[in-house]
Amino acid sequence: MAWLYHVQPPQADEQAALVVGINEFLKHLVAEHDRHRRGGRDCLVSTISLFEVPSIKLRLGDAYLRDILGDVSRLVRGVLGPLDVMNVSEQGEILICARESAIGSATDRIERVTKAITSTRFNEHGERVLLTPSAGCALLSDGLSAEEVLRRAIDARDAGAAHLDLSVQRWNPSLSTDTAVEAPEPRWWKTSDLVERLRTPAQVLATYVLGLIIPFFVYWGFDQVIGVDITYGVYLIVVAALVLTGAMILVEAHFAVRQAEPPEVSEYPNATAIIGAYLPNEAGTILDTLDSFLNNGYPGHLQIILAYNTPEDLPVELHLHRLAAQHPNLKVVRVEGSTSKAQNVNAVLHLATGVFTGMFDADHEPRPGSWERAWRWIASGYDVVQGHCLTRNGEASWLARMIAVEFESIYAVAHPGRARLHRFGVFGGSNGYWRTELLHETRMRGSMLTEDIDSSMRVVERGLKIRSDRDVVSRELGTTTLKQTWNQRMRWAQGWFQVTLQHTGRVFRSPHLSRRQKAGATYLLAWREIYPWLSLQVFPLVGYWLSKGSTLSAGWPLFFLTTIFVLHIGPVQTLYAYRLADPEIKQHKWWFWAYLLFSTVFYTEFKNTIARVSHIKEWAGETSWRVTPRSDDPVELEELVAMVEADAGAAELPALPRRTPGATRWPEHLERAEIERRDQRLWAELASTGLVVDVSERHPVSETGTPRTLSSAPR
Repeated sequence: MAWLYHVQPPQADEQAALVVGINEFLKHLVAEHDRHRRGGRDCLVSTISLFEVPSIKLRLGDAYLRDILGDVSRLVRGVLGPLDVMNVSEQGEILICARESAIGSATDRIERVTKAITSTRFNEHGERVLLTPSAGCALLSDGLSAEEVLRRAIDARDAGAAHLDLSVQRWNPSLSTDTAVEAPEPRWWKTSDLVERLRTPAQVLATYVLGLIIPFFVYWGFDQVIGVDITYGVYLIVVAALVLTGAMILVEAHFAVRQAEPPEVSEYPNATAIIGAYLPNEAGTILDTLDSFLNNGYPGHLQIILAYNTPEDLPVELHLHRLAAQHPNLKVVRVEGSTSKAQNVNAVLHLATGVFTGMFDADHEPRPGSWERAWRWIASGYDVVQGHCLTRNGEASWLARMIAVEFESIYAVAHPGRARLHRFGVFGGSNGYWRTELLHETRMRGSMLTEDIDSSMRVVERGLKIRSDRDVVSRELGTTTLKQTWNQRMRWAQGWFQVTLQHTGRVFRSPHLSRRQKAGATYLLAWREIYPWLSLQVFPLVGYWLSKGSTLSAGWPLFFLTTIFVLHIGPVQTLYAYRLADPEIKQHKWWFWAYLLFSTVFYTEFKNTIARVSHIKEWAGETSWRVTPRSDDPVELEELVAMVEADAGAAELPALPRRTPGATRWPEHLERAEIERRDQRLWAELASTGLVVDVSERHPVSETGTPRTLSSAPR
């Protein structure tokens, strides 16, 4: 491996970092580590890799790659501090030692480096390239030697590279094989099926104990023991909360009625659709989805990228790649090692060629005209456009009909109205259209259960604009059973809670937001977490008053008026949903009457219960989530598999290569020499076109096939 002394030669610039060769960098690192051992200050060591380097090298050659890395070196050097030392290799690996600098400020500089690389479109010889950095860092105190510290930083970087979400990964012992502690065997009661089945019911019971029984005894304690009756003060707070929430719902509905039209445009640019899929869960719907995209009718060029992960080989994959061979604008990418939609999306962003990019789940079918309308908003100055998600399977069950109406209440009323009221919208995860460069800079974070809301808030905090438009329609499959709905909404609720914990403070600190926007973000995040607990206090308050034998003469008039006001919110909200609903749903008038009764009697408290339970799950560290099934009928998938296996052309296709931590697998009947020849040829093609992406390997593989660590790098 050759290291670049000539990428950016050292210059006498006191305001920029020092660029050195690998030997000189190691000398600096050893000196800093020795000084730290003698009582000197700790410092940060970071390593950054560039995801696209292998494909650039194969597709464009070494000379082009050297030019790109020269630009990267100059960019990074300008961001770092004057005491920092850095090295850049021909493989695009950046080593940084932040000398004589506080850990916090050094970490901030590394974050600025990743943002600078991501937000720069490198232009060499007419080719414009976007790069995706993965950064890891360790402290001098993390290793017994300089070499060990650098290994720690590499391990942290490789852990971050599995997600490609642009976050700087700090090293911890679990990331290195020599320090990771094997998890102890769980107690029998933690793995018991009975305990697992009782976990959620126990958590539901806990929320009612926390929300009803404990407050009752708190009121009793203040009144009977301390001698202070706090119930009327709490009651006024609860009434104010109910009135405020109801009033905000009405105001949002009113603001949703009038929707502006986007300005007209003269032409439509190249666009990209990224479809994230988990197979086999979505194997039964993915072909219909791709057919809808391929026949959408967008007047510009529409590039379609299917990024999927699967735990096992499926016959439908052959059909997907055959479809891609027939349509030049379709790329089918299997993301090895991925465990989330966020990883799938991040792994293929470098393939996007469109000026703007739409993100979709695997069951979505955008309505013709949606792409054009989204672009008209983006061309007028918006950065993200969130469309209207409409369920197309309302006839599947009674609950599916209720979900169809609820989606109209959300996407036709709440989202547009809230966006106008608070002057910012949110990206809902699907049927959302981004400026491609902004999406490349923002990414999805797989550590968040609702990576879409997290990305929305990061965009809003920068002062960028998100538009909500109910006429940008995409049809999807809604949940059809109560169990599916519980699991899906639990993930949403816990994800929103995670976003609230991370972003409420950041919103207030953002210099780009107005007071109105900050107030709106506080209502959207913090208030939605407080309200389900606060609204429950009506019952222990009234119960305590009745237990005292109080006539409630002072409280009943206010209670009566508040009740009337709150009860009328549901019908008014449903009326607005019907008025603004898409004609496909609006034609079923009785669905709306049924939803009014359903939400009043059961569904509102059902969702509030989910919100409260999500807080307990987050506190308990339960961050896993269950995939929402796209079909309850297993025959649908079996028929699809049989169709693909019976396809006469399927037998002519060789097994598709996939990158795994082990060797590439091939059909057994091929000779060894044939394997090697096809391996080299096809992998070169796949790497250059991005048909296979691997985010599973902890250590990048060098040209010799060994993990690239410090010991294998030439000195």
